[in-house]
Amino acid sequence: MQITPEISAKIKFLRLPLIIGIVTLHSTINSVGYADKFFQTFISETWGGSAVPFLFIISGFLFFRNFNLSLNSYLEKLKSRFWTLLVPYLFWNLAVVALVLIVLNIPATTSLIQGHYKEYIGDYSFANFIDCLTGYRSGYPIAYHFWYVRDLIAMVILSPVFLLVARKISYLGLALLVAPWLLQLKLGFINIYWVGPVFFYLGCLIAVQKLDLTWLNRQKKIIIGLYLAMAVVLAIMRTFGIEAFFYLFQGCTRIVGTMAIWCASDLIAGKLQKVCLNLSGLAFFVYAAHEPTITAFKEIFERLSKNPNWITVMVHYLLILTLATLVTLAAGSLLQRYTPKFFQLITGARG
Repeated sequence: MQITPEISAKIKFLRLPLIIGIVTLHSTINSVGYADKFFQTFISETWGGSAVPFLFIISGFLFFRNFNLSLNSYLEKLKSRFWTLLVPYLFWNLAVVALVLIVLNIPATTSLIQGHYKEYIGDYSFANFIDCLTGYRSGYPIAYHFWYVRDLIAMVILSPVFLLVARKISYLGLALLVAPWLLQLKLGFINIYWVGPVFFYLGCLIAVQKLDLTWLNRQKKIIIGLYLAMAVVLAIMRTFGIEAFFYLFQGCTRIVGTMAIWCASDLIAGKLQKVCLNLSGLAFFVYAAHEPTITAFKEIFERLSKNPNWITVMVHYLLILTLATLVTLAAGSLLQRYTPKFFQLITGARG
């Protein structure tokens, strides 16, 4: 697949909807019945479930489309990703550490810090601090949604390996990654989130092998329909706690979902498309700042609603994801306008 102006515009258009998909995943709250659990699960699984895999595909494709095995090319890529990945990663995780420490040390606000934020700080040891930044013990950094960026950094470092595999044993390499992902295999003490390597490599494969994906456009109705049907079944399985083959089916749904996202983007036009294109420069900021913004809104709605029912849970879920998106968009717009250099720094020059 070659980067044409149409493909480039489609990728740019998808940036914000994909990030909002991640917001739908993190906005879910405790359910009180089957109806509200299915409602939240269907939205988050359909919209957000395939967002991260798709982002890995795009990252892999854009990285490898002009990358070769020369030392100069490799160092140039590392230099570029230092500013677009590592600097924002360190900034946002350190910012969350600082915020948590400040709130914890103010008597009136100490009780606001609960859950994983409080656990990460722990005894203020150096080991806990490193865990906050890397998640080497807990699995996630303190800004937990940045596991995606952390894993992307690791794969960028290992990019020559991905490229060699894509050139020498392209489809066998894909099978060797997909199998442990779908089967939930673990490699001893190493905790690998296989979704990253699988879809990053798939993006690499599309770029290196120049795969023709035009067949997706010819089958878009079938692909979108299949994905929606699979998403309904997946939501039912999660709602009623059906564990048999759940992870395998979820993985298959993610694969079909990445294709459905690409197909569905052609169906959106007019004002909505224009808005997404105009706000695409804010997508990374929304991704970075939606937590702990979501946690703050969850705390507010939890205190306002003492005896929630299935209707209030659904309303609160929609309000949380909507408010978190709008607040981060507004904050990002202000920073982009009044402190453009700072905004560029903390978003990896994506504004």
